[in-house]
Amino acid sequence: MGYYSIDLESTRTNQTSISRKVPFEHQIDAFEALTKNFIFEKPKGIGGLLVLPTGGGKTFTSVKWVCDNVVPKNIKILWMANSFYLLDQAFQELFNYAKWIPGQKKLLNIRLVSSNPSHESPSSIEDEDDILIMTTQTAIKNLHTQAQRRNGGRAVTRFNQWLRSSEKNGLFIVLDEAHHAPAFGCRNLLIGKDEKELGIRELIPNANLLGLTATPTYADQNRKGWLGKIFEAGILYQADKVKLTAAGILSRPNYIQLPTGKELTVSDELFTSLVRDHKDLPEEIIEKLANDHRRNDYIVNEYVQNRTKYGKTIIFADRWYQCVYLKTKLEEKGVRADAIYSKIDADPGSAEGRNKRTASDNQKILEVFKSGKDSKKREKLEVLINVRMLTEGADVPSVSTVFITRQTTSQILMAQMIGRALRGTKAGGSDEAFIVMFMDEWKRLIDWATPTSLDGGLEETRVTRGSYPLEYVSIRLVEDLSRQINSGGELPPVSFSKVMPIGWFKTDYTVSTNEENNEETQSLTEFVMVYEETLPKFEKFISFFSKRFPDGWDREFIDPNWMIPQVESWIKIFFDRKEDDIGNTLVQDLIRIARHLSQNQNPPPLVRFEEREKYNLDEIARKRLRFNFLENNAYLENEFNKPGNLWRVFYRSFERFSTAFNGAAQRAMFELSNNSQVPALPAPRERRKRELTESEKEQVKIKDGRKCLCCGKTGKGSRLQVDHVVPYNLGGETSIENSQTLCSVCNRQKNLNDMNFIQTESPLRSPKKLELLPRERLEDYVCSITRLVNYFYSCRAVCALKIHKRTTGSNYACWEIHLYNGNDPQWLNQYKRALIKHIRENFKCTWVLDLKILGKR
Repeated sequence: MGYYSIDLESTRTNQTSISRKVPFEHQIDAFEALTKNFIFEKPKGIGGLLVLPTGGGKTFTSVKWVCDNVVPKNIKILWMANSFYLLDQAFQELFNYAKWIPGQKKLLNIRLVSSNPSHESPSSIEDEDDILIMTTQTAIKNLHTQAQRRNGGRAVTRFNQWLRSSEKNGLFIVLDEAHHAPAFGCRNLLIGKDEKELGIRELIPNANLLGLTATPTYADQNRKGWLGKIFEAGILYQADKVKLTAAGILSRPNYIQLPTGKELTVSDELFTSLVRDHKDLPEEIIEKLANDHRRNDYIVNEYVQNRTKYGKTIIFADRWYQCVYLKTKLEEKGVRADAIYSKIDADPGSAEGRNKRTASDNQKILEVFKSGKDSKKREKLEVLINVRMLTEGADVPSVSTVFITRQTTSQILMAQMIGRALRGTKAGGSDEAFIVMFMDEWKRLIDWATPTSLDGGLEETRVTRGSYPLEYVSIRLVEDLSRQINSGGELPPVSFSKVMPIGWFKTDYTVSTNEENNEETQSLTEFVMVYEETLPKFEKFISFFSKRFPDGWDREFIDPNWMIPQVESWIKIFFDRKEDDIGNTLVQDLIRIARHLSQNQNPPPLVRFEEREKYNLDEIARKRLRFNFLENNAYLENEFNKPGNLWRVFYRSFERFSTAFNGAAQRAMFELSNNSQVPALPAPRERRKRELTESEKEQVKIKDGRKCLCCGKTGKGSRLQVDHVVPYNLGGETSIENSQTLCSVCNRQKNLNDMNFIQTESPLRSPKKLELLPRERLEDYVCSITRLVNYFYSCRAVCALKIHKRTTGSNYACWEIHLYNGNDPQWLNQYKRALIKHIRENFKCTWVLDLKILGKR
């Protein structure tokens, strides 16, 4: 539920047992600064920043001040954040503090608005709402609309109406993650795009704006300028992270990354989703990780072996059954543990379903974890496992460790989980917080959210690889080394100049993921690797677009189907795809540069790899030619293990490093013997194209009406895929003409068979044996029957199904299957008895007594 009407009089009376949170000195200083600067009687409001480090209590500080100084004046409050995690956290603080709101106000109406199903939709907003808590993206979409009324006038959104209803008493805006404010959508939301689309502060001139952030400045002058225009009063108060840590208010984070040893392959589709579209892991991967007992045992053993060091610990898991497994294994090893979770995706008739935790059960467990002691004065619970429930502002100061059991691309989620352990000794926590992150080995480089910057601190909601993106270098070296090894010696080692970059462009831009149920904005720092051959081409591309920034690329959310065709045209103009698409990253590299150029209005800086020559393996091999194997092996071991060297980062293992050196030595020996360089191999024959581009896949889906041609499934949840009609492995070409749209179930069933569901006439000369395909989970009977029949005829044979699910329907007990011309009904009729039995027993449709199989009239 996303709407709450709080009876303040009743709340003040009934919550006498709850103690009031005492603010720290830096929070009291912040209250004074806010009171001094925000003067509500003025006809024009101001914008200012409150800067507190992560863990410094930004939400509590701003909520307390707003409740004490804004709510009693009946000023409406708009609270905006970049993810629904932050919305829930803000609401929880508001709800907890409602008891102490001063004045005569009797009722407080709060509405949470986002695309998340647990929140309200923008159309539900009422003028009587006192506080709107909504995602920035939802606010951007709903401030103005292009829709028109029947009379030709422009429609006004409910959000816009609510804003205008605040003109009389005033409006106070709180913007969490305020360093995102200079981004295209957010700045237009706040201060407007043009006269036709005014921003909130222009629509409501007396509106005041408070920005909350831990990172208030930009090195980039353009963004710094926008920040100054939006928050013209500047920083109203700033607390220093170092001082708060020294004072014991914050703990010192100790980040521990532990490899799970689990290797995961990354398909092109998944890689695109994670890297280009900046989405998080799909549900099937999360489920796979949550179900992995060996991996879960590793997590359990890490705690058990370091029980004294880690102390009171929160484990963030992904599924209810993972919570139960971890809890059981911890208890078997003598650890006092429990778990809280709310969503059980099990059969309601199962024991798990009957034992589903209620909110009150979870609250009791949480209270025991916070302060419960046993007869020996020990903590009743040492470990609490949860499914993201404790990211939303749960206050357990005594926690000294968090376990993050998998990687995520969401920096906001990462910051929320880490924040649970950052309370210092004065806040009831510890001097040092352990942030233990379990890292899987991904076969391709993905920009996972990371809490560590170069100085070991937390850089809030910014994904960055630092000044030296060494992982990119490593991936490139290892890929080439693997190709060389797998070729059985046919491929010569690639020269140093081609595999070691001369530097990288450092791009900074803001993106918004626009997934259903998940709106999130993140600022990214990503790198584009530059080689000797590609540098002049990138410089030409950047120079061209620095004079004419491409339209539309400054937006936070950009549809991939809009981006890709433009990028493909740029590659044709500026690059040679065969030569320049090193590591198949060129498309994503140009997207990064274009977004940086458009959002920042200046080129990305080129960072030179100053230590490059130190790692010239070709030159090292030349100098070591006269040494024997044992001498070289000892030298290599010393180099690989020497502190400060990057060989371990580049090659990951000594075996790879040694193999790369031997290849370079072979090249050097050939050059010495022949007084020339190793001859270049002839250009390899171009391989057949295996996969359509994203834009071509979109064309196929449009051609097929965005539905599965086999079972007819369409809409959300259908997971449509583009499949070869004649399989690639059977010689089928990768083209739009040889492609069809199938759902994941039909595509999996088709496998490597040559089946054309575009055509409606069976290619078979005689009937084959009927395969009684099962119903896929809880999918519609129509889809399951259609798939079964179409597979039998090896085409899209079903013209229509007449099935009534109500007893009053004419086709309730007798279903009808209508076939297109060219499909003999008698072929299927011979299996009618078996098909009816299959429908009754395996589909659980016991009311079906007969089938009619008819040709098209």
